[in-house]
Amino acid sequence: MKSQYRMLIAFITLLLAVSLACNGGNSTPVVPTSAPTSTKSPAQPQPPSNNPSNPPSGNNGSTNANSGSSDLVTFTDENGFLEFDLPGDWFYEQYTEEDLYIDIFTSPNESAIIESLVFDNNGGVVNNGGAALYLLNYRYSNTGKEGDIRVSSDQLEEDGSERLEWKSKSGNYSGVSWFELRGNNKSIFLMYTMYWSDDIDDATFSVLQQAVDSYRVP
Repeated sequence: MKSQYRMLIAFITLLLAVSLACNGGNSTPVVPTSAPTSTKSPAQPQPPSNNPSNPPSGNNGSTNANSGSSDLVTFTDENGFLEFDLPGDWFYEQYTEEDLYIDIFTSPNESAIIESLVFDNNGGVVNNGGAALYLLNYRYSNTGKEGDIRVSSDQLEEDGSERLEWKSKSGNYSGVSWFELRGNNKSIFLMYTMYWSDDIDDATFSVLQQAVDSYRVP
């Protein structure tokens, strides 16, 4: 079953690569500045088989499993790829699979989620545009299928990352994702995402803005 699943992922990867090549997109895709030295085939991260985080619910009556202070703390990625500031009372968990890990932060009222996803292709080429679209459709969509996520904006940032603004048509939540390639061979795919329920309160949305404003590479 696992081998069949990986074959399906490879097939979807090929379809995405062809689709992106044909359509061109609304903006110039982020590409490595030098040719990769590896001969491995392009790859993209698979979404976890069991999604550890649910779409933001906006359930303001819920309680946080963490009892920490609301004072700002700094989260630093375990491999030093990024860091940002957020309140210490946001619930934190990490999900790991082979060559992939996701750091997940959920607001106390569960109306917003911040995720940092890192996929290491071990020196191989990564189709970063295809990887981002694949994750939007199969991890961040409310249905787990293509068609639910609608991208409203796609633009390049000054730091070389690509920014996508998107909305789930059936899930009553919206999000923004930044993705880029890291590493000497551009074989590490990083996607930084935050998404929130349509009825998010101003205070929680301000925390999301704080996380964006404080985002940096250590």
